Amino acid sequence: MKRILTMALMALLAGGACAQHGNCGNCPNHAKHRGHHAQQRSTELQYNADGIELTLVRAFPTVKSVNKTDKWTEAYDANKKLLGYAVYSKPASDGIRGYAGETPVLVALTPKKVIAGVYLLPNLETPRYVKSVADAGFFNHWNGLTVKKALKKEVDAVSGATMTSTSVAKSVRAALEKL
Repeated sequence: MKRILTMALMALLAGGACAQHGNCGNCPNHAKHRGHHAQQRSTELQYNADGIELTLVRAFPTVKSVNKTDKWTEAYDANKKLLGYAVYSKPASDGIRGYAGETPVLVALTPKKVIAGVYLLPNLETPRYVKSVADAGFFNHWNGLTVKKALKKEVDAVSGATMTSTSVAKSVRAALEKL
């Protein structure tokens, strides 16, 4: 009997039990979008067929190769032209939490080391708060700034997503302080 219960529990967990609602019978979206909670709800980095991390590909769509250094990851196109640099906040941002989890980021820099974008890495943060932060244009606050100016910049939290936006700002700072 114990073995049957254990197997039933394993099947339930493998079959899409929803961490937010338990056995997803309570989740109105689950029937329509099986696995919807898996969207951005993992902390595992994903890679393309070339072995390049997908958030880096979002930052540099034409990237074909990378070179990792102690400070950053250099992104190159197919002709070996430098597209820019990517700075990951982890592990410096470990422990910086928003409402439901850590908010690690990738900061993309141009070849002249000007910030081109801030990208949220896979995380366990509450999706509606992340959407509020993104909709408010929060990730663009640092665009066009040098690292030195970005480190001095004070940004206001997003109302209704204060913990998430504050956490993102701290993660950006943690990434930039590595440089």
